[in-house]
Amino acid sequence: MQAATELRLNSLRQALDRGESLLAVHYASANLFKAKDCPVAVTCIVVTNLMDGSTQAFSMANASGESPDERELELLTDFFEFLSRYQDAKLLHWNMDKADYGFGALVNRYKWLKKGPAPYRPPSDRMYDLDQFLTEAYGEGYVPHPKLPSLASLNGVNRRYWMTGQDEADRAEEGDYSAIQRSTSEKCRAIAELFGLFVSGALTTSNSAGRTKFAGAQVDAVSIVLDVADRMLLVERSLKRRHGGRPTLTVSDEYDVQDLLRSLLVLFFEDVREESSAPEHAGASSRIDFILPAFSVAIE
Repeated sequence: MQAATELRLNSLRQALDRGESLLAVHYASANLFKAKDCPVAVTCIVVTNLMDGSTQAFSMANASGESPDERELELLTDFFEFLSRYQDAKLLHWNMDKADYGFGALVNRYKWLKKGPAPYRPPSDRMYDLDQFLTEAYGEGYVPHPKLPSLASLNGVNRRYWMTGQDEADRAEEGDYSAIQRSTSEKCRAIAELFGLFVSGALTTSNSAGRTKFAGAQVDAVSIVLDVADRMLLVERSLKRRHGGRPTLTVSDEYDVQDLLRSLLVLFFEDVREESSAPEHAGASSRIDFILPAFSVAIE
């Protein structure tokens, strides 16, 4: 994971640990491709508080305006006024940083309806894209497209009322805003739940090899190996600073690296097997430094 992304993720972990305001946000809209000369209409915005799991919906289903535009402006106004009361909150979302779908689109829709600026717009440094975190951690293909429902299904997250974006747009044309609110609410809660699994190391992806138990939690095996590798240099440097200049491990060649890595891996895995021959390719074979047989993971 890139250093800048890791720093942003750590700020969210710290927010959870300290009980700071951390809100998941998701919304539904009308058909994007039918909005020819104006920003696409918004039908529902949902906010889930990651501290207590409470969910608040700003929806056409609850608005009291007489016309559709009045009801939409009401829900947008209520949403922006809500955010203005939580200006120190960190906002977790799923791909809401796009020009045609995201916080910018919400602001533009409000401006188009109200003919004036939005009451509040959250700064970009307080918005965090969960999909970006997962892509940095597991690679672009960590689940098949569409990613959010695929990831939710893989992790057993409730999807009883979920609809596709197209289905939500169709329901908007039918005026079935209650169904849209149920769908959006579940998606927002799913983002919060998936983030919790991610930061605890319990998230399952298409690349997951399985989980191992550590410190009372179930942690993804591949994530452990990658994180241990990322931090090996820090461990090596720490070993050099021994009390009274006592002898220590000096990492100067490949075998020293293997000894250090093995010592770190046994903290997490009961069975860490050393060098094994890999199958031949093009008439030559290679050696694999370690194998984790319980997870079918090879480390070179």
